Amino acid sequence: MKTRKQGNAIVLTVPTKFNLQPDQEYVAVKGELGSITYVPKVNNIFEKALENNETLRFEDEFNEDKKLIGREEV
Repeated sequence: MKTRKQGNAIVLTVPTKFNLQPDQEYVAVKGELGSITYVPKVNNIFEKALENNETLRFEDEFNEDKKLIGREEV
């Protein structure tokens, strides 16, 4: 593999044998010794919840566990 310049970017072509899907976004991470790792980008659940005005708070459905047995409130 060899890098090439395309506009203001340096392009590294990925061989088709890796079976990557077109239009998939990746995050590039550069290692200490110059290695580059590409990780598929995933949706941020926090941003999506904020856009949809949703909460991600955990709701406890175990009512029997709410009885105090010691000094929990101290």
